[in-house]
Amino acid sequence: MNNKGVKPFLLGLVLILTVGQLVWGMLAYRQAAVVQGMFTERDAELAGRIRSVSPGLSAAEIAALFTSAPRAEDAESGRTILADAGYNGGTDMRLLPSIWTSYRSYAWINGLACTFFGALVLLTVYRFLKRLYGTVDQYQEEVYYIMNGGRTTWIDDTEEGSLSRLAAAINTMISSLQTHIAKEKQNRLFLKETMTNISHQLKTPLSALFMYNEIMQGEAVNNETVSRFLEKSGQELERMQRLITNLLKMARLDAGIIELHKRPVMLNELIRRAAGSLETRLEREGKRLDMEAVRPVSYACDPEWLLEAVSNLLTNAVEHSGPGSSITVQLTETPLLVDIVVADGGEGVHPDDANFLFKPFYRSRFSQNKQGTGIGLTLAKTIAEMHGGFISLDSKPGQGAKFTLHLPRLTKL
Repeated sequence: MNNKGVKPFLLGLVLILTVGQLVWGMLAYRQAAVVQGMFTERDAELAGRIRSVSPGLSAAEIAALFTSAPRAEDAESGRTILADAGYNGGTDMRLLPSIWTSYRSYAWINGLACTFFGALVLLTVYRFLKRLYGTVDQYQEEVYYIMNGGRTTWIDDTEEGSLSRLAAAINTMISSLQTHIAKEKQNRLFLKETMTNISHQLKTPLSALFMYNEIMQGEAVNNETVSRFLEKSGQELERMQRLITNLLKMARLDAGIIELHKRPVMLNELIRRAAGSLETRLEREGKRLDMEAVRPVSYACDPEWLLEAVSNLLTNAVEHSGPGSSITVQLTETPLLVDIVVADGGEGVHPDDANFLFKPFYRSRFSQNKQGTGIGLTLAKTIAEMHGGFISLDSKPGQGAKFTLHLPRLTKL
């Protein structure tokens, strides 16, 4: 009874049942009066027949036959007489016209009354349940709307009862979510600014180290050991630069501050750009990269981030291929997917590494390669998932590796 909506519902039911009892009482009284009239008429007819059969009986004597106390022997004698005529308690009601007509009349009346009041009860229950579950559905829609990124509004319910307490709990949750969202936005903004500052702080000394190394390499040095160390120093500086760049990108992706700006892009050209950035390294290491595409393929994506993913897959293939080996890039499409397949002829991936290959900084105990930064594949996987896709691996030890970037066609710009 603490629920405000329940009170009118119960009062309505009580009112309907009370009126129904009164109506059925009136119908019962009316039916009893009709039966009384039928018996009175029947007794009058019997009195007249007795007078005609026995004219010597006075009116008082005939009336006494109907008003005197009944005797068991008279009832038994009467039942025997009527039974001989085929009239007893089991006689079909339809053979008694007056009783049959009365029964049919009141059967219809009682049926209509039951139908009417039953319909009123059902209508009352229906309206109550409709209002109750309509309110619940409204609250559910509000919660789903907020969960899907809609505006954070308040549920306006200031009445009493369980539903109002539920609305108050939802409003409390909304308030808490607003606080957490605002705090999360501040944290992301702080992280973005921190990442930007770190990037600028690291680029300056790193650029200076590159310049010093190039100056020393340009000097005429007759010491073979010094020349070899300068070359290794340059390689390590390049590796450090890639690591810092990838770490900053990974931090931005993990912080959720990246928004994709999708537009139609020719993937053939995007793959050529990724391959072009590795052209010098391929020539230096004596490796070849071949691209296979049946026809030009257009796809809606963020070109800069997808270029990053493809470049990391190509870099991984170059790093795990031996001198003079070949790397193949295939571009295929179906009505549902666009696939970019990068295959190399390197040492392949051991089965024990397959489940950990996309973990940041994971190093296989079966691989002798030490060139990579350890987060290139992690970046590629994250970018693929941001586009609604995924990366699969097909490899056997000693038979190279094939990484496939699967991009769904059913995406929105």
